Amino acid sequence: MKAAVCERYGPPEVVQIREVPTPAPADREVLVKAAATTVNSGDARLRALRVPRGMSLPVRLSVGVTRPRKPVFGLEVAGRVEAVGEAVTSFRPGDRVVASRGFDLGCHAEFVAVDEQGTIAEIPEALSYQDAVSLCFGGATALDFFRRGKLATGETVLINGASGAVGAMAVQLAKHTGTEVTAVCSGGNADLVRRLGADHVIDYTAEDFTRNGRRYDVIMDTHGNAPFARVKGSLEPGGRFLMVIGDLWQMLGAMRHKAVVGGTASFSADHYRTLMSLAEQGVLKPVIDSVLPFAQIVEAHRRVDGGHKVGSVVVTFDATP
Repeated sequence: MKAAVCERYGPPEVVQIREVPTPAPADREVLVKAAATTVNSGDARLRALRVPRGMSLPVRLSVGVTRPRKPVFGLEVAGRVEAVGEAVTSFRPGDRVVASRGFDLGCHAEFVAVDEQGTIAEIPEALSYQDAVSLCFGGATALDFFRRGKLATGETVLINGASGAVGAMAVQLAKHTGTEVTAVCSGGNADLVRRLGADHVIDYTAEDFTRNGRRYDVIMDTHGNAPFARVKGSLEPGGRFLMVIGDLWQMLGAMRHKAVVGGTASFSADHYRTLMSLAEQGVLKPVIDSVLPFAQIVEAHRRVDGGHKVGSVVVTFDATP
């Protein structure tokens, strides 16, 4: 099978499509024939080893000191079940699924083996592979942070970086929860986030939301440029700060505050089932920046590196309808 392989850290061009062995599903694994995947900010940061300040050594020790320990990236995949292991009972060949191997990665490939009890869910018939996979990274991240941050109906929430993969899903999920949503993004994306449900939009090029005197029950930073030290004055008493991304010093400083919810988001089958259900109901709408064929996965990395994508960058595999 073909896979996008990254054997050294560097610019998008270090990613190369190569022939690698097709995995065989273990007893409790499902083999998915890929129809679509995404290149997200995590893939791009790992490829370039572009990590928040102070995190270079811990990340290298985790993912590979001189080169990626797992050279095939990719957090999620959508496709059809090609085969199942002998002990699998929940899925069968032909099922349409969206799945993730978590931080084992490996989804930038034509076939992906996933644990039956892992992060995998069926795709509703009305939802395309491209739409389904575009929901996963941002949607699961937003769900995890909102659940840990105990977002509640009637609260006010500000989402910084509201037009990115995480932000676009967060706006919709927060609105579905019954909150009053303020979205922070560029003026060019204001109409988009309003369509997604934002009650108020702040153009960060024209206004600093930390200086306008308004306070919020919850502030979510999906961009990394609004640390707790900057936004704490904009939180209501008892408010929570959801730090989706931050550098080492921000994380260490935030650990002293009960108001901060940080760390790495964890994905689960329950997250994926929730996202698929909400999309089927029309509550959650996919936001796709661009769709590129697998042969152009380097261009997908370039698009993410640009820092101005809106929603998800989706990559499709020609071999699968």
